[in-house]
Order: sequence, then structure tokens, then C-alpha cells
Amino acid sequence: APTVAAVADRRPGRIVTHAATRDEAEAVGRALAERGYAVECALLQSVELDTSEWVESERAVVFLLSGVQI
Repeated sequence: APTVAAVADRRPGRIVTHAATRDEAEAVGRALAERGYAVECALLQSVELDTSEWVESERAVVFLLSGVQI
């Protein structure tokens, strides 16, 4: 969140970033909102499947955040 806050302080029109955890996503979203950005967040998931038995072998999760200056 500190890096995103520093970028937001420079007042770009749009910021797009990612977070690995929900806590990190909340902190980034809060930092953007406090600096006058409308924030949107999406949870992206990827699951590797073994199709011979339809078993999950690996899962990846990331939060994608975007902020637009209000």
C-alpha cells in the first residue's frame, strides 16, 4: 500500500495494480480512496486441473484493483 499511496500522491488519472491477499487489497483500496480515487476490485482465480481425474493440482489467486481520479 505505501508504494500505491506514493504513486497516487503524484495524481495520475488512473492507477491499476494487484494484491496477493485480501488484507493487502483492502489496504491498497483504502489508500486510493483516501486520495480521491474511485476504486474497483476483482478477484481473479486460476486452477490447474488434472483432467484424467478432474483433480485440482494448483490454485492461484490475485486481486486486481483500479482507481480512477474523481
